[in-house]
Amino acid sequence: MGKKIYKEKITNEYTKMVGNDMITKLEFYLENKKQLHISCINGIFYNGYILDLTSNKNLMVFMDKKLGEVPILFEEILRVDPFREKGE
Repeated sequence: MGKKIYKEKITNEYTKMVGNDMITKLEFYLENKKQLHISCINGIFYNGYILDLTSNKNLMVFMDKKLGEVPILFEEILRVDPFREKGE
């Protein structure tokens, strides 16, 4: 896949994710203290819990299992999925 096509694909996926749907999903994970898997557009991923969402809904503080507390901008998020242990 060429770089331009890949970048367009990421942009399209991000456009689908941004907005009320993503905020609702992240608020659910925060309120229910559910583990999740976050994939970012730069290829980095995180596994853990959301500690806090900023009031303007553009940044979260995430507790990653390996890295500890990590700030994540919503604009960096590609996907949010339930966390699954290996083999599930």
